[in-house]
Amino acid sequence: MRWAQLLVIAIIALPNLGGCATVPPVWADYDACASLTSSFVAMVECGKQKRAAACQNTECSAIGNAFVQYADALAMQVTNHEISEAEALQRFAQYKTQVISDAQRNRAIAAAGIAASSPKTCTTYGNTTNCF
Repeated sequence: MRWAQLLVIAIIALPNLGGCATVPPVWADYDACASLTSSFVAMVECGKQKRAAACQNTECSAIGNAFVQYADALAMQVTNHEISEAEALQRFAQYKTQVISDAQRNRAIAAAGIAASSPKTCTTYGNTTNCF
């Protein structure tokens, strides 16, 4: 009987957990497409579609939106023969590296802020607790 109750709870709860899932970073979609496609323009289109699918149940990030716009702009330049595929790949790699670096820096800053603001040592005197 107990197992049946747990099963019912799991069936009800599991679909709701999907909304809590985090979307992978936007560059992961493009990285996955790089091995599936033979041209820069095809990779960009594939990455854009994968990201759109991943963002259906949650809001896409502003950084991800900018990443997609940059990739689209490079793909358009390649299509219009303004730059070569090699140059587009180089610019894309540089941009991706900068975005990843910025994201890592921002996470480190946030972690340092949390660590600095949390109490280190607490002392209790009677009913009073002081944390430093």
